Amino acid sequence: MSEVTQMAEVLGFWRMAGEYDYLLRVQVADMKRYDDFYKRLVNSVPGLSDVTSSFAMEQIKYTTALPVE
Repeated sequence: MSEVTQMAEVLGFWRMAGEYDYLLRVQVADMKRYDDFYKRLVNSVPGLSDVTSSFAMEQIKYTTALPVE
């Protein structure tokens, strides 16, 4: 999986429990760049056979701040 951690577009990478084995948080400029990233991903990770993608249509709220009490 070191191939994935070296990809600049990957902001987060988690091994999951449940239906999917791994979750990647990826940031790209547009769908053309996502398609380029996707092709590099499937061609560089040995044994990768199934990829499911979902896309955010709008960011409603995003924060990393923790409430301070």
